[in-house]
Formats: sequence, C-alpha cells, structure tokens
Amino acid sequence: MTHKEHEHAHAHIGPATYYKIFAALMVLMFLTVGAWWVETVVEIPRALGVFIALVIASTKTVLIVLFFMHIKVSSRVVQLYAIAALFGLLFLFVITMGDYIARGWPPQLGPLP
Repeated sequence: MTHKEHEHAHAHIGPATYYKIFAALMVLMFLTVGAWWVETVVEIPRALGVFIALVIASTKTVLIVLFFMHIKVSSRVVQLYAIAALFGLLFLFVITMGDYIARGWPPQLGPLP
C-alpha cells in the first residue's frame, strides 16, 4: 500500500464539522445557563431541574466523545472499547448509589444471618 492509498484509508473530520460542533456546544452552554436562570426565578421541582441539566450535559458529552475524540470515525474495536468503558462507568455509579442509598438505614444489631 502506498503512502497515498494509506492516507485515504482513515476517515477524517473536516473543519466545517468542528465549527458546527463548536456552535452546538455553545448553544448547549447557553441552554445550561438558561436552565439555571429559569430554575432560580421559577419554582420548579428539583428532580425536573436535575433531569434537564443531565440531559444537556449528556448531549454535550456525546458530542465531545464522538467528534473531538474521533470515536465516530474510529474502527469498530475502538467504538466497542468506548462502549465497554461507558458500561464500566455505569456499573461503578450503580455500586456507589447502592452505598449512598443505604447510608440512612438503621444499623442491624446482633449476629449476621
């Protein structure tokens, strides 16, 4: 394989795409600030505010991972590793939340069953 053929074997993300992603991230940043402002002015349920913030943050994270980390144009193996890392992170969150939720439980007296 010559250098010229090898050069075209990898997909690249062009500058126009980077500018579009940057613009989307700026819009999402303003949405984050706007959501915070609305939450301070209008009385909304705390769970709704957290949900909106998590949706906006997750969207920004997906854009960054797919385009700036080049996962979108990477091989299937790299994409598989990225998905496996995501599931590993979710597993760690589940373990942590189990501990966090159980902290308010009263201690059990006596021997363990």
